[in-house]
Amino acid sequence: MRIVACALFAFTAACAGLPDTKPINTKLTAPPPLAPVVDLASDDDAIALALSGGGARAASFSLGVLEQLRDSKAADGKSLISKVSLVTAVSGGAITAAWYGQHGAEGLDEFRAALLDKDWQAQLNTSFISPQNWDRFLQGGLNGPDKLSRWLDKEVFGGAHMRDLRPAPKILINATDLYSGAPFAFADPWFEAICADLPSVQLSDAVAASMSVPIAFRPIVLKAYADCPAPLPGWVGKAEADRSAPILLRETARSFRFYREPERMQYVHLTDGGVADNFGVSSLVTLRASTQTPYAPFSPTDAVRLRRFTFLIINAERDAEGAWAMKEAGPDGAQLIEQALGIAVNAPKRAAADALRDTLQTWKADTIAWRCALTKEEAEKLGAGPGWNCHDLTVRLDMISFADLKDTRFADLGKAATAVSLPRDQIDSLIAGGRQAIAQNPEIALLLK
Repeated sequence: MRIVACALFAFTAACAGLPDTKPINTKLTAPPPLAPVVDLASDDDAIALALSGGGARAASFSLGVLEQLRDSKAADGKSLISKVSLVTAVSGGAITAAWYGQHGAEGLDEFRAALLDKDWQAQLNTSFISPQNWDRFLQGGLNGPDKLSRWLDKEVFGGAHMRDLRPAPKILINATDLYSGAPFAFADPWFEAICADLPSVQLSDAVAASMSVPIAFRPIVLKAYADCPAPLPGWVGKAEADRSAPILLRETARSFRFYREPERMQYVHLTDGGVADNFGVSSLVTLRASTQTPYAPFSPTDAVRLRRFTFLIINAERDAEGAWAMKEAGPDGAQLIEQALGIAVNAPKRAAADALRDTLQTWKADTIAWRCALTKEEAEKLGAGPGWNCHDLTVRLDMISFADLKDTRFADLGKAATAVSLPRDQIDSLIAGGRQAIAQNPEIALLLK
């Protein structure tokens, strides 16, 4: 029997073929130019969005949010989407964010046809009845690049690279370093740490890394080049040694050091960003530390001009459900595993959201202190106008979710499956729900006055 099993495994391995694990990056040949992480989109208002994971459910809900921001006018007559300076995203939200970063607000109407109305789900390997899928599972995932990054490149992003994203807003695509468990963003600090060229990475590969759900998809591979002419920045060692530093920052600094230790790590295997943080906000803690200025991630000119910074987390997580909650016996084995996995995803993102709140408050205090230390001449040179007040800076953080939608039309949005394709009627409802959530949000109402 054992010989038969081995023969069967060898046969299925030959049929399925060896997995494609070629790294998606090339070595950095020259240091990237220094630039602010985020450019202020308007004179004194900035909006940042965090688009959560959740497959097509999250992609559709996020699309509705962006469409409503595009169609809403602020008191100055400008569209609210013109005030979006930063979008950080994970998994399903990353697809929408990347499309928006590539095509801008004017391209949002084409996103549905490019992705949401296609039956991508039917093309994936999902059944464990197939012996070939057993082999794919043992090789790291049921689906490889042909079903994920290459499909996205052909059907959605059309050969675009990270360099093809528009300068504003800044788009952050987030994944998870499978080895260290730390967040990994497709942004300069991470790519400088592995000494790799970020602009040449295909946009589809970045999004694929962000949504490579373990087991369903094989991890995306990056090569870490330890023989880098540029040393790791000073903040990495300081963060590792500072026991009072945020844990997220210390863990990321630790992973950066691993990237320069070839005896420990030569390849970075990236899995779904939701494993570390399904809101995609953890990377902002690192971005702030990497710039080492009190006003980061903005430039000094923008930090002087800014009056309101509104940060919205767009949370497309599913509702809690399960008839077992009505039974004394509780969940069966399969339900217990499903619930435990859901908790494992939700816990770190809530911790990350709390860390973001603390980071924003520290940023506000540091920015105000820096602004108030400027001389009148320095402030005017940076763009301060008549009557400028260094203390006039507000920072607001809010979360938008299905729970905010009291209209019965949206009662079932939180029940939509976490899948890469959904029925058209569900997509209609999710987009409409995203629009409604923005239309009724109190923080948005403040920006409209």
